[in-house]
Amino acid sequence: MIKSINWFTTHYWCVMEVFDRLHERYDSWYDRHRDLYLKELSIVPKPQRPSLELGVGTGRFAATLSIDVGLDPSLEMLSKAKIKGVESVAGDALMPPFREESFRTIYLIFTLCFISDPLGALRAARDILRKGGKLIACIIPADSGLGKEYMSKDSPFYRIARFFRVKEFELMAHNSGYMIEGLAGIKLKYGANDFICYTLKPAGN
Repeated sequence: MIKSINWFTTHYWCVMEVFDRLHERYDSWYDRHRDLYLKELSIVPKPQRPSLELGVGTGRFAATLSIDVGLDPSLEMLSKAKIKGVESVAGDALMPPFREESFRTIYLIFTLCFISDPLGALRAARDILRKGGKLIACIIPADSGLGKEYMSKDSPFYRIARFFRVKEFELMAHNSGYMIEGLAGIKLKYGANDFICYTLKPAGN
């Protein structure tokens, strides 16, 4: 069944409201769970410049990885990213305000699960990748131990998230025009697939 335009609009504003209202709480998670954050960072590939993070949030990954530009629709989240020194741009991952072939590395870290049209976001990212560029997409799979825990929690963040199974994400990547060049997983709590980072390359590129 095809979701209506009203569903996408409602979901967008619901996500925006939650992250605007709870940006301090979101950002402080990385201080309270620094051990998990550092484990996640350890498998995220370093960028080739120029680089972009779609859904940069409060800039925790972009600042540490020295990603050049961060895009996010939440002005409150971006205010945190700017404090961390991230060049921040307000905008939507479905319609990123950049020219075609602008970046060599693009990141989607914990972002796809909050986007109403993840396939559209993957395709939009492909359009602004340079020839030979890479998309780094990091997920907590729905079929991982951590994914199952998060989906069962009564959290304002996880209530608006949609977690993808490994095969579901890989099919989505294929359908949006990518080949999987590599992947890395790490155990955060339950198993080696608690957190997975994919390196994707546009097919035929």
